[in-house]
Amino acid sequence: MLQFQTWEDFSRGAEKHYLEDPIKIQVALKYRHVDGNLCIKVTDVTMETERMV
Repeated sequence: MLQFQTWEDFSRGAEKHYLEDPIKIQVALKYRHVDGNLCIKVTDVTMETERMV
């Protein structure tokens, strides 16, 4: 799993995976109110890309 600390790096990685094969991409959003964190996970068959906001 790849984990990015900046939005720019995450968006470039997610876009790269989307452009390779858009049919295989899944996006999951998870908000934790306790921590105030938004987790955006972009996955495909072989790799995961995650960004903690």
